Amino acid sequence: MAWSSFAHLPANEDEYLYILSHLKNGMSNQEVDAVIASFKGKEKVQHHYRSNLAKIGLFNIEHNCITLKYDEKKLSKNRNHLKDILCSVLTENPTFEIKEVAKAIAITQSYNLRDIVDVLEDENPLIDRNSFIRWVRPIVSLLKIADVSSTKLVKSTSYIRYLQESFITVAKEFGNSIPLELVENELKKIDASFNIITVLDKVLE
Repeated sequence: MAWSSFAHLPANEDEYLYILSHLKNGMSNQEVDAVIASFKGKEKVQHHYRSNLAKIGLFNIEHNCITLKYDEKKLSKNRNHLKDILCSVLTENPTFEIKEVAKAIAITQSYNLRDIVDVLEDENPLIDRNSFIRWVRPIVSLLKIADVSSTKLVKSTSYIRYLQESFITVAKEFGNSIPLELVENELKKIDASFNIITVLDKVLE
């Protein structure tokens, strides 16, 4: 897990909007860095800012040039298109860390940073809390801009959680084999419309 590798993502919607609307296909790495530096009011920035944007899937980098995975002209004309862009890259290529934060958002039903870190600390007890908050904050900001609570990314993690909880209730521990209809009975206690086939399909998606 490389939680610290997300520390250089944009901090807010205005920063995403400025950077993404000023990038063009074929720009060199240096030109991309100059766009980022321009927003931050600096002469230059570290390559981490560019690599973080590439890591979440906004563009590819090859031979010192970028290829965008979105339409920057459409974004320039309509800032509301930003949410669509971010939702698209998050659902198509989510990293482990982003999926874990999305799962914590589903569990807490909020974007409250400290509540989300409380959930994540259960699986990452050895990470310094202050560092963890600093690393997770840009991911939470990204998911909030994308309104991830209404996307498949969170919905799928919710189904995973429902399935896991239902299985454990019946089986008592992982590794035991039990009839699927018993799991389905537990799922229906969560939502009467659930059936095991539908939930498994959602998880596999």
